[in-house]
Amino acid sequence: MRSLHLRGAVCVGALALAGFAGFAPAGASANRVNHSRFPFGGPHRITIHAQPNPIVAGDAVVVFGRLFGRDDQNRLVVLFHRSADGTLGFVPVQTTHTGTGGAYEFARADGNVDTNREWYVASAGAVSRVVDERVAGLVTLTVTGPGGQSEPDGSVLYTGHGYVYTFAGNDDPGLPGASVVLQRQAANGGLNDWVTIGRGTLDASGNYSIAHSFVIPSSSGGDANVRILVRADGRNIASPSQSFSYEIEQTQNPALTILPSSYVIEEGASDAINGVDAAGAGQLLTLYAHTARNSFQAVATTLSGLGGGYTFPVSPVNNTYYRVTSSTVIATHVARGSTGSIGSSGSSGSSGSSGSSGSSGSTGSSGSTGTPNPNDRRHATVSAVAFVGVRVVLTLQTSPTTINQGQSVTFSGSVDPDETGRNIYLERLNAAGSEWHIIATGVVGANSQYSLSWSFYAVGTETLRVAMVGSPENQGNATPPVTVTVNPIPTAALVPASG
Repeated sequence: MRSLHLRGAVCVGALALAGFAGFAPAGASANRVNHSRFPFGGPHRITIHAQPNPIVAGDAVVVFGRLFGRDDQNRLVVLFHRSADGTLGFVPVQTTHTGTGGAYEFARADGNVDTNREWYVASAGAVSRVVDERVAGLVTLTVTGPGGQSEPDGSVLYTGHGYVYTFAGNDDPGLPGASVVLQRQAANGGLNDWVTIGRGTLDASGNYSIAHSFVIPSSSGGDANVRILVRADGRNIASPSQSFSYEIEQTQNPALTILPSSYVIEEGASDAINGVDAAGAGQLLTLYAHTARNSFQAVATTLSGLGGGYTFPVSPVNNTYYRVTSSTVIATHVARGSTGSIGSSGSSGSSGSSGSSGSSGSTGSSGSTGTPNPNDRRHATVSAVAFVGVRVVLTLQTSPTTINQGQSVTFSGSVDPDETGRNIYLERLNAAGSEWHIIATGVVGANSQYSLSWSFYAVGTETLRVAMVGSPENQGNATPPVTVTVNPIPTAALVPASG
């Protein structure tokens, strides 16, 4: 169906549009409905739907509905919108004609809807209800550490004022001066319980930059999920960035270092805890470990090897925090016992033709035992805490992968280890291919199985994945992306007969 896209024009040259200038739904600021005017003959009513809602700036929106009344086919339909600032009131932005059964459809291309707005349509003297379209800004996030080093998702960060991290990005469309907050997910709160740890504002270009030094390591605050949130500003709803999961470590103790072979593993994989004891080889080392909401327990011992190096193999099922202790005796000198006395001499044999043997002398008494020196001390060296994040493993089956407009797709699978009761998300890759955004939320059911369904209206291909954010027990993860192809159908088939 041919459609004229006017992209926010205040007026449209078509004479038919001028005829609709006096038609607006009750409550609209531009005009009121004039129920006495039906320039195309006979009373009609018209319905409107907008899908999806809400969206992220740049996502496609399909507006559709049905005109009811006599002579409902081939009627001009005008789509009006009022943007968030509302300075121009409702303006016509697109036209089309009704098809079979009075059905109509407007397919708005990517990039046209970037702020909150209201929609309504008018045709044959009838006006629809007003539909609110909620739009989140497109918020990007990059993180750099000391020296400008990039710190992507899954990196290891360190506590202390010597480690300053910069969280920077852009909000499109962005309102200059809008409030931006850096948030860390609360370890023991709900999955949507985010704590603000830094603040900033958008500049004239929609950019922001927040510098932050961490104080609390992962071991004291659970899995460190971090995101940027641009507060609702009237033009857009509250707009979060993609969240990143970090391992935030204490700075190393040079006397006894500790480093995992991998900071993040998937459930079922193995890892190793490595380091160096500066006291050298032969030191007795003890590995301690704890999971969320538990205390440290000794789990293994070993001796340091050549150069003081050591390794502990580990296979954690949940996020685990490790530290190593080394106990070394530092001696000054040892007090000696007294010298034993000399034994007496044996007596001589008697004289005779053959003298008898002389008896042996008695054994001298032993000296007293030496006593420990009270100045000796035992020195315990403790490493920093090392965090090993264990990512959940998600499976995914998608059915079907090719659909018609308006049909739903089911995304199902399992999560390992058992995550029954946890939130799980269906995410869509934005049009630029740079950010993932949540479009549906579900809960992992019994036996750690999940199922999410979503209906698609925009024609073309969609790239999607299923994701879970981290928790104190396990790191989050996402499935490999899948593609869904959406084919066009006749408008009459898209719009339900009821409107």
